[in-house]
Amino acid sequence: MGEGAALRPPRKAMVKVVTDSTGDVPVDIVRRLGIIVLPMIVEVDGVTHQDGVTLTREQFYASLPSYTSFPKTAAASPERFADAYRAAHAAGADGVVSVHIARTVSGVCNAAELAASEAADAGIPVRVVDSGSMTMGLGHLVITAAEMAQQGATLDAIVSTLEAMKQRIRILAMADTLKYLRKSGRVSSLTAGIGELLQIKLLIELKQGAITQLDRVRTRGRGVERLIEAVRQTPGAPRCFSIVYTGGDQASDIARIRRELEPIAPIEPPTPVLVTPVIGAHFGPMGLGVVIVNERAHV
Repeated sequence: MGEGAALRPPRKAMVKVVTDSTGDVPVDIVRRLGIIVLPMIVEVDGVTHQDGVTLTREQFYASLPSYTSFPKTAAASPERFADAYRAAHAAGADGVVSVHIARTVSGVCNAAELAASEAADAGIPVRVVDSGSMTMGLGHLVITAAEMAQQGATLDAIVSTLEAMKQRIRILAMADTLKYLRKSGRVSSLTAGIGELLQIKLLIELKQGAITQLDRVRTRGRGVERLIEAVRQTPGAPRCFSIVYTGGDQASDIARIRRELEPIAPIEPPTPVLVTPVIGAHFGPMGLGVVIVNERAHV
């Protein structure tokens, strides 16, 4: 070994971040941080698409009211995850952190864990993290992991940070219609029928994988007002908010939420996030939500 080699500092371990398309991480951030995003599967009217690849969010929401059958969604196969882990390792990664949509609403973590077991047999360390969240709730965890990886953090350090951080994330959201929740089996036909008749807007919370109903209101205006109230009443000191929506012209409602929340904490990313069709298929169009990332965990 030459003298120069002897003095060269050891190479930092490189960790690669893998996620699925339900995290809604903006494309520019994905590219800047080198995140591997596996597209979920969306089937509409007999045609199978890869989320964000062969079907854009804009195309999906523009066509959603005219689809003749209820869209079907599925996770990427364990083989696709295994391919991603092998590719990360071949590119020089010493380990992979694979961060995904809440296990309580999707089988993505199961597929990732099957592939992680196979990768371990091949000498590729993979840690799968159940975000307990979705859309930008998952997205914030993925971005944090990728930023830590770029700074040379170890696999253990990244996973430890994510496990603590996910306890500080919750999503509050308003469904504009119950029709799609009924079709996906999330609410009963009777409840949805009454809700549609009375134009009920359903407000829910997702926190650490658990979905709870917050309220039901009769008008959209009251729904947006109640959503803002619920965000303000959430315990803890917000580090940032994200505004997410499931298509439609919601500029005025989004502007209202921004006006109310920006004095409290920054909106990150600054542009409202159009939610993946994988979630929109079940939530329906004109849904609106706020992702809250707190400074510290609260019950």
